[in-house]
Amino acid sequence: MTEMSSLQRVLATMTYKQPDRVPVFPILLLQGAAELGMGLEEYFSKGANWAQGQLKLRDKFGHDCVVGIPHVVQDITAFGAKVMYWEKGPPSPGGMVIHSWQDVDKMTVPDPKSVPELKETLTAIELLAKEVKGEVPIIGAVIAPFSLPSMLMGTEKWMDLLLFEERSVREQVMGRILEISSEFSIAWANAQLEAGADVIVLADGMASAAVLTRQQFIEFALPTLKAMIPRVNGFVVHEGVGHLHPMLDLLVDIGLLGVILSHLDDLAKCREIVGDKLALIGNLNNIEMARWSPEEMTRRSEAALAAVPCPGYVLSAQGPEIPLGVSDAVVQAMVEAAKNWQCQGG
Repeated sequence: MTEMSSLQRVLATMTYKQPDRVPVFPILLLQGAAELGMGLEEYFSKGANWAQGQLKLRDKFGHDCVVGIPHVVQDITAFGAKVMYWEKGPPSPGGMVIHSWQDVDKMTVPDPKSVPELKETLTAIELLAKEVKGEVPIIGAVIAPFSLPSMLMGTEKWMDLLLFEERSVREQVMGRILEISSEFSIAWANAQLEAGADVIVLADGMASAAVLTRQQFIEFALPTLKAMIPRVNGFVVHEGVGHLHPMLDLLVDIGLLGVILSHLDDLAKCREIVGDKLALIGNLNNIEMARWSPEEMTRRSEAALAAVPCPGYVLSAQGPEIPLGVSDAVVQAMVEAAKNWQCQGG
């Protein structure tokens, strides 16, 4: 088969057409700082930095994507929240902005294009589009509407609202904050697509089986996904962060292009559930990778590749990213495993 570009390969794979080989997505958000000789806070301060970092990383490893966002935590800055930066790890929220239910009444939907941090992301995507649009998939991301409130008030307070608050209070507060987070997430996703992103990942860390039962997912999280996806003007991939197997069948026919799976999800069983209606991405354990040798990465990658037929699968890790402690040799072994795999289809 004629060699495809990365974009052709990914589109073929994710629409169940035969690619020349399995695509591979090592999600490297932090590593570009070292390529440019910068600390992480400086690196994340300008979209031009991480656009350049992404291009250097792809030149280095030869994988099939670039990522236009520095980290999804940035979404909270639209609501006035601060981000804390660390020397050797991903940023984290610097404090909550919702302390009482009365605070929700005062909230409005921010314009993502007017937020300084998010404007830098749009700059990064635009710069990446100038270099690789049409050849390499450009990945954007937003915090999904159901999970964003947990970043603004804290996970414990969000779960208390969902599970323990009086029904009248829950319905009023939850309805209001989900309306705000949905409108923001939709606007932010579409802004990234307009800037040149090819696909939007919905980072939905509160909507996996690690947090919710199937029934809770149906009641609380699924309606926001169903309402949001048709309003996003491009491809959407769902990232549960935790395992999705117990609710995967509910995601098949809601307009998603694919799902990112956890290492706890059985790839073969998930493929049986989705058939040829949903692409699977994952599911290598990004946390354990720091302890793997290149040989172990090759073994784990080949086991994942053997678990599912070729069309409809992208070799990657569970979300959100590969940590800094993972060596270049291990990342390269992951990429080479996909390149060397004999894609027979299925």
